[in-house]
Amino acid sequence: MASSEGDTVLNPFVGGGTTAAVADKLNRCWIGIDQSVQAIKVTEMRLQNQQDLFSKPFVLQLHKYDYDTLLFKDAFEFESWIVVQYGGTANTKQLGDLGLDGKTRDNTPIQVKRSDNIGRNVIGNFHSAVLRYDKTLYEKNKAANKPVGYIIAFSFGKGAIQEVARLHNTEAVHIQLVSVDEIVPIAKRPKLTVDISDKGKTTKGLREIEFKATGESAAGIEFYSWDFDYDGRIFKAEILLDRAGEAAWKFKPGLHTIAIKVIDNDGLEGIEIMKLKVNGSIERQ
Repeated sequence: MASSEGDTVLNPFVGGGTTAAVADKLNRCWIGIDQSVQAIKVTEMRLQNQQDLFSKPFVLQLHKYDYDTLLFKDAFEFESWIVVQYGGTANTKQLGDLGLDGKTRDNTPIQVKRSDNIGRNVIGNFHSAVLRYDKTLYEKNKAANKPVGYIIAFSFGKGAIQEVARLHNTEAVHIQLVSVDEIVPIAKRPKLTVDISDKGKTTKGLREIEFKATGESAAGIEFYSWDFDYDGRIFKAEILLDRAGEAAWKFKPGLHTIAIKVIDNDGLEGIEIMKLKVNGSIERQ
């Protein structure tokens, strides 16, 4: 009531998301914060439910990053982002940069590999690139027993680790290997399986189907949500907060698309999308 269009509304205890939802409808910018995964995810789905073609996008920031989202992020965008997260300066050039993606505050080179199990050849190529980049800085860092360069990746293979050790032991060259999860906290999305059972026709000629969802996550499962008329674009939950993973719904004859989400205690989600053909019987496609 005390704000105008274009103002920014802050709710540091977002709860069920009413403030954010209303601010969004009334063309206010908004920031919502909560320590509860349930509060954040319920607010997100509530906002999704009221989205239309003219709605402005919003960003959800969890306390952990989704491994799959980071792994398949645009390569250049990820390189720049993780270098900054590490405290360095990203390289804005993509050509003629010797394969180097940034530098630390003292100009020591950083290379980013957006993949797992980095091999021995990456170490050799990086070593050569660092030497060509700034030989004076290379020799200075080497003499001070400091890293001549940093490689950031999701994980490193045995060959890469052995090559780094060999360079250190035989040439007194120190290359620092840094895994992404040393820089930002990472978690993997929960897995989800869904079973269905046909409960037969109702007196109104509808087909009642029961669903049983089972989520798996090292963090533990927070809740499930159900969209029984998924349009393939926006998840609009008919059942928003289901802790048991069990639901029943009545369907008319025809082809139906159902989306089920599982949310874990890190706030990450898995989704299962299924098509059901309802006629004289049910057929999962």
